[in-house]
Amino acid sequence: MKIKRFKSLSFKLTIWYIVILGIIILVTGLFLYEGFRKSLIEEVDKNLYEIAIEVNRIYWKTRGVTWKDAIEQAEEKFRDFRPFIQVVRISYHRKNFIEKIIHTMEIDSNDFNLGEKTYYKVERAGNPIYETFTLEKLTSYPIRVVLFPIRGPYIIQVGISLEKTINTYRKLLIIMILTGVLLLLLASFGGNLIIRRALLPIKSVVRTAKEITAEDLSLRIDSGNREDEIGELVDTFNNMIARLEKSIKKIKQFSADVSHELRTPLTIIRGEIEVLLRKEREKDEYKKALKSVLEETCKMEKIVEDLLLLSRIDVSKKTKLAEKIFLDEILLRVFEKYEQLAKSKKIKFSIRKIEPSQIKGNSILVERMISNIIDNAIRYTPPNGKVEISLAKNGNFVSLSIKDTGIGIPEEALPHIFDRFYVVDKSRSKEHGGVGLGLSIVKSVAEIHGAKIDVQSKVNEGTLFKIKFPLMLK
Repeated sequence: MKIKRFKSLSFKLTIWYIVILGIIILVTGLFLYEGFRKSLIEEVDKNLYEIAIEVNRIYWKTRGVTWKDAIEQAEEKFRDFRPFIQVVRISYHRKNFIEKIIHTMEIDSNDFNLGEKTYYKVERAGNPIYETFTLEKLTSYPIRVVLFPIRGPYIIQVGISLEKTINTYRKLLIIMILTGVLLLLLASFGGNLIIRRALLPIKSVVRTAKEITAEDLSLRIDSGNREDEIGELVDTFNNMIARLEKSIKKIKQFSADVSHELRTPLTIIRGEIEVLLRKEREKDEYKKALKSVLEETCKMEKIVEDLLLLSRIDVSKKTKLAEKIFLDEILLRVFEKYEQLAKSKKIKFSIRKIEPSQIKGNSILVERMISNIIDNAIRYTPPNGKVEISLAKNGNFVSLSIKDTGIGIPEEALPHIFDRFYVVDKSRSKEHGGVGLGLSIVKSVAEIHGAKIDVQSKVNEGTLFKIKFPLMLK
């Protein structure tokens, strides 16, 4: 039987290849496009912030200068950005929340007025807010605006048209589309050629299958030990499946890592908000709490970046860490973070010895590594137990020791505790919220810092973690 071309396996595989490759190119392009677009917006936000700071500086640092003078000087200094600048004075005693709007001749009256609700939200927030508005009286393009509250009370309002930004990433989109189409065409042609050649040995498989069928229906084609093209083809498919399984597993592990690592900062943010909602508080307390929430949000963003780094480490196992960090300062920060938790569990939490130690590495990753170990020590140590920390130099190395009097780890489990998703006791892990990712992250961070980990543990007696870092030589 002669197979029609559009029904042939090579044709179908080529179509599937084109579709899958097209999806990959599309998804990759979307990620690149979105990343570039966000970077452009961030650059605009940076310029907006600089302009607002400059207006504020001119007004408060120069005698005799009015807000209008400050705006004019800022417009002249940043004329390349063609900013829209005005200062809004708000009032708590008059019927209208907006008492006065100060601007230059560059803006007509009320063309840049964003409404009382917007200014009220900024005044309540107490920190700069960035938003995008459509103000057709000023420009047909969207305007990126920073609302910068200062004492007075005043709100410095700076806007920049997104015309250049939008045109820039529109050009990028066109280039990416053309490049993607060209790449898809070239790859499709090459893929079709490779598939057609790769499927040539199938004919011999068909012939063999026909012979076996004709002679005995109970026989099967066994190419496991063959060293011809068929055996190579089978091995290739087996290896491909193994690689796909490994890739999927890493994707699932990465998702689990993200969920695990974001839990702590989210808990802190929730705690800050719950404390604020319990009763009315002073303005400074709100600012302090909001600052804490902002810090934890930034930490979450950094954690995601670090997890991306860890995923790349699984592939390359090579990374350059040139940041000079003080291990003792990081240890003290972690100690202060967990001190209250230990106290609430009636655990004696102490530092026996700490020596100033400077190493090369990533401070966020090292802090996460130490936090994971201390968090485990506190969570698995019963009340009235102890968790002791020490940091001591030894030649060209510095040794970090974390010792607890917790439930300990069985001897047979020690070789596996750094495996991802490995849980020593699932019932206890569920009780304490562990998913078997913390120590795998500890190991990955230690490896990229050239550190060695030694774990000693006895059931119902406690666990000792020793991490040996190479010191940064002066």
